[in-house]
Parts: sequence; C-alpha cells; structure tokens
Amino acid sequence: MKKFVVILISFLMAVITVSGQKPSIQLVSSTKADTWVATDSLGRKVATNTRGGTIHNDRYVGIFYFLWQGAHGYDNYSQATLPNEGVMPKLPGDTISPYDNSKLLAANPANPANGPDKAFHYWGEPYFGYYLPDDEWVIRKHAQMLSDAGIDVLIFDVTNAAIYLPQVTKLSECYRTLRKEGKSTPSIAFITHSDPAKTVQRLYDSIYKKGLFSDLWFYWKGKPLLLCPPDALNAETKDFFSTRDCWAWSKGADWFGDGKDKWTWLDHTPQSYGWHTSKDKPEEISVSMAEHPVTNIGRSFHDGKEPEIKKSGEGLYFEEQWKRALEVDPEFIFISGWNEWVAMRFSDGSAKNFLGKPIQKGDTYFVDEYNPEYSRDAEPVKGAFNDNYYYQLIDNVRKFKGARPLPVYTKTAEIKIDGKFTDWQNADAVFTDDSGDTFHRKHPGWGRIKEYVNNSGRNDITEARIISDKSHIYFYVKADKPITPYTSSNWMHLYIKVKAGNPNWEGFNFIVNRNPINAETTSIEKSTGGWNWDNVGKANYSANGNQLELAIPKRILGIKDNTFTIDFKWDDNSVSNGDPMQWLDQGDAAPNARFSYRYIKK
Repeated sequence: MKKFVVILISFLMAVITVSGQKPSIQLVSSTKADTWVATDSLGRKVATNTRGGTIHNDRYVGIFYFLWQGAHGYDNYSQATLPNEGVMPKLPGDTISPYDNSKLLAANPANPANGPDKAFHYWGEPYFGYYLPDDEWVIRKHAQMLSDAGIDVLIFDVTNAAIYLPQVTKLSECYRTLRKEGKSTPSIAFITHSDPAKTVQRLYDSIYKKGLFSDLWFYWKGKPLLLCPPDALNAETKDFFSTRDCWAWSKGADWFGDGKDKWTWLDHTPQSYGWHTSKDKPEEISVSMAEHPVTNIGRSFHDGKEPEIKKSGEGLYFEEQWKRALEVDPEFIFISGWNEWVAMRFSDGSAKNFLGKPIQKGDTYFVDEYNPEYSRDAEPVKGAFNDNYYYQLIDNVRKFKGARPLPVYTKTAEIKIDGKFTDWQNADAVFTDDSGDTFHRKHPGWGRIKEYVNNSGRNDITEARIISDKSHIYFYVKADKPITPYTSSNWMHLYIKVKAGNPNWEGFNFIVNRNPINAETTSIEKSTGGWNWDNVGKANYSANGNQLELAIPKRILGIKDNTFTIDFKWDDNSVSNGDPMQWLDQGDAAPNARFSYRYIKK
C-alpha cells in the first residue's frame, strides 16, 4: 500500500511538472503567529481559534503592494524614469521633499505649502519613515508583518505600465533568503492596467519566461496569477497565466459585466464578487480601508455617508467592507492596500469634486491618497492611528482563513535556576520567534532625507518556554547568540499579564528585569497605571551563553491555583519610554510587535 501511495504521489507530481500547473500554496506562519494574542490601542482584541480552530486551505488573502516610491522623482515629478524603472538617485535640488499633507495641513489648513504640480505628496509619515522600496530593512519588516497577518500574496501595482524590475528583484531576493532560513513570506503576483498588452509582455519576458523567482510565484487554478484585461494576452501568455480582469467599482460598470472572471481591487459597499465556474460560487471580493478623496469616501465612511466628524482611526469603512466579504465567503479576498503612501498633486480641474465639494481649474486635488482620512494603507503610520489597521486586518484575516486553537498545557516541574538549562526539556510550552529580526538598517530615505540608520537590534530572541509548580512560574528565553551582560541598557524585559482590569500598561500588569540588581537577582515591578511601575519583589535568574532562565513566585503575581492563564512577552533594547510602537522597530520583541504568547495551564 505504501509503495502504491509513493508511486501515485510521484505520478501526480510528474503531471504537475509536465503541465506546468501547481496548486495554490497558502501561507501558514512558521512561528504559529495565528496562535498569538493581541489588543490594539483601542482595546480591540484580535480573534483567536476561528472557523472551528482550523486554517482553511481553500481561502486566500492578497494585498495591494507598491514599489514605486522614488522611481518618479522627489521634489519634482519626473516624466522620465530610469531605463530599468528603478529608484532614482537624488538630485542636488532635492532638498525640500518629502511633502507630507498631514504636516502641511496642520501647519496651515487654509493654505498649505504644497509642492509643485504633479509632485508626489505623502498622506502621512510611515512609521518606518519616508522609506524607499529597495530598503532591505523595510522589506524584511514587511515580510514579517504580513506573514504574521496571514497574507498569502503581494499583488504588485504595475498599473501605470512601469514594472519596477530592480525593486521586484530586491524584494524577491530578500524573500528567497528568508525562506531558505525557514521563515514564511507571502508569494508575489502583479496587476496591470495602462498599456496592458505591452506591460504583460514585459512581465512575461523579464520574469516569467526566464523563471525568475518562480518559487515565489502565486499560483491560481494551477497557473501563475496575473490580473490584466483579457485583450492584453497573446496565445503564449494566455496559456501560461491564470488571468482575471481586475479594476475598481463593479456596479453599472461595463468592464465588470456579470462578474465572470472579474475581480475588483476596490468597490462600493456592498461589494460585488467575481466568479469563475458558477455565479453561486464566489471567487473573489475586495476589501478596502477607504476609497478616494475625489469620491469623498474615507476611512470614517459608514452607513452610506461620510460624516462631518471624522473617526479615521476606528476603521469603520474597513469593518463594513470586511462584514460583507465574510458574508460572501469567497475563495480570495483582495485588500487595498498596504503601502501606497504617495499621490500626485493636480490642479487641472479634471476631478470636478474634492472632499465632497466642487473644485475649479487651479484648485489643488489628489486622486488616490490625501490625508489620514482619505488613504488606503494598513501599514502603521506615525501618530494618527499608529498600528490600529494592522490589527484590524489580522483580526479579519483570521476570521476568514481560520486560526488554530490556543494550546493548553498540563505539565508541571520545578526548575533549578542554575544556568545549566537541562531541566527545561520537561517544559511542554515552547514558543518561537523569528530569527534575524535584529537586522540593522542603513539606507537612503526620500528626497532631503539622507538616510535612515537603526542599530538597535542586539539580542535576537528565538525561543521562549514556560512551566510552573505549586509555588513558582519559570520562564526561559533563548537568543541566536550569547546574550549581552545584564549591565546592558534596556536589557531583556519580561512582560506579564495576569488579570485584565487591574492597573496595567498595554494590558500588562507586571514587568520583570527592568532594573536588574546583580547577575543573580532582578526586579519585579507592578504597573500603577500606564508606564508607571512600583517594585513589588525580586526574581532569581541566571544567564549563560545564549540562554536565560528566571523564577517568579506565584504569590507576587497574585496566582493562587495551579490552573491559570497568563499572557507574556520578552523584549530587548526595545520599549524605553512606554511607547508600544517601539516593539516594531527597536531591538527585538518576542513575539513580534504588540503580540503576546498565551500560556493556558490546566
């Protein structure tokens, strides 16, 4: 029987290889990120154990991803691009941009100091700065964040006929390196629009025909996915790709028709779905954070209107769109988007309306992005709503694709805090974190910004364990290299949440090791509200090589039973001033960003 199964599998693989058809591969986080817990700054908890506690392998999520920043000039728009459409070198005159509409409007709401006509303006400042798309530090961070979110495929925007091959190459090479290291990353695909026949042929000749990055291609119905109009294909490309015609807005639109083989990347609520084999089997639907300032549909739009008082950070429109998508429950959800950030300034009067009011020739307007309200990026922003949309995205992706149940642990053991670590083999609760996320940054920024430098990465945390006995809870953490001495600043903090509602900082009631006493004893502090801590006890610890262990008395944590639940996380050289956003870019946090591990002891 086994021999027959092996032969059958070999035959099927041969058929797949000969036909060129492959199954769609769904991203499942290598660190089991779908079992991590998180609460955003609004107190919204990310869903866990969804869709029966199973990740459904017939559900996929793609997100609009942009590689164009810096390819079309900085202080001024450049009609010409580099021959390879890569990131442009900055000119001596690029001394003013980035133009940031949020900052310009704050400084002078009535008459903001806009950049020149057609110059690119940011709607806000990305949390990672006004970066360029070939910044490897940013590429790695995005890969990690989107993998943790359960995003299966990045859909690169090549709708303006440029394919940005150097940027695609840089990202793809980084992703291949990450995958070789055992990490998960999304796959890649493209969406075209302007001059589609030429763009499709360039993509095919430059990438697909050569087999470049074939291990990253996203397959749909057995072939690489490409979003393009049907008349953009010739016999060769039609046979090679699975294609879907994809654009914005479906209702009353001639291009959408009855929806067969049509996908949207943006659509009015309630969104229409596209289908392939049957109208009764939805294939794709889009979900967006907002639409356009020229349509006056922003992030606060809900119940059919754009309110006068904006609530941009609450994700009202995003949630309405997700509600519709989850009801339809298609095979694929296309999210707009992740990191567009910039839009051209126009004054030709073509839009007719802007922010719900008529405009004339000479009046400034922006089509796709404008400010925090009229923008469509989920990537965290500085100020405004920070990372709220990231966790709202994760919450709904889990509801759509499913998430595994949180593990329950039963083992008990006494751990000797001696720096030998041999008794940690008894622990059944083992949690992992990405290695390599202490990668240092040194890369030019947009326009006048010479470069971004970040050398905060130090101890790269890769694993955490926990176990308890009648009197203590024991914690273990491992890094990829020897851990720095305890005298290092901002060193190896442990955060613990015991009970919701008690005084807390970001949900955590206790912080351990914020003020180590010596090489064997450290502090246990309790929040009095916010980033204010009172010393409540001591913990014994030992650090040796790349491992650290410590013991915390249950009585200090207020735990009286052997059955309990706690959330915890480690960080090193990260949060220093009570800003949880620092978990994204400073030092290392395990698990990533606002996430925590949950230890359920039965």
